[in-house]
Amino acid sequence: MRFVLDKSDELSRLALRTALISVAATVVLSIVHGLLQGDLRAVNYGSPWYAMAVTWCVDFRILFEQLIYAGAIVFIGAKFIETRSIFTVGFDKLDAAKVSMKGPDDDNIVWIGHRYGTRMEADIVATTIESRLKESVS
Repeated sequence: MRFVLDKSDELSRLALRTALISVAATVVLSIVHGLLQGDLRAVNYGSPWYAMAVTWCVDFRILFEQLIYAGAIVFIGAKFIETRSIFTVGFDKLDAAKVSMKGPDDDNIVWIGHRYGTRMEADIVATTIESRLKESVS
C-alpha cells in the first residue's frame, strides 16, 4: 500500500485548527453556562427560552469538548503518516543516481538525501555503503 499526499501537512493543520478552535469555543461556552446557571437563573428560571439557551449551551460545549479529542487524535495520526511516509513520497520519482547518502555514523545511522561538497567525497561514501551492503548480505 502506498500513500500519495499532494499537500502533506494539510490534514494535520486542519486537525490542529479544529482542536484549537474547539478549545476556545469550550472556554466561551463554559463561561456562558456559568452565567446562565448563576445570577441569570434566578431572573429567568421559568422561561422556556431560558431552558432552551441552557440546554444548547451545555450541548454545544459537550460537542466542542469531543471535537478537541477528535482533533488531537487526527493531528497525531496525520503527523505520524506525514513523517513516516516521507521517503515513499519524497523518493518515488527520483532517479536513484541522484540520491546521496551519508553514514553510517557511530550509531550505525545512514542519512539519505545528504549533499556533499565534492564528487570525490560522494563517491567514497557511496562505495562504502555499497560495500557494507554486500557484506551484510553475505
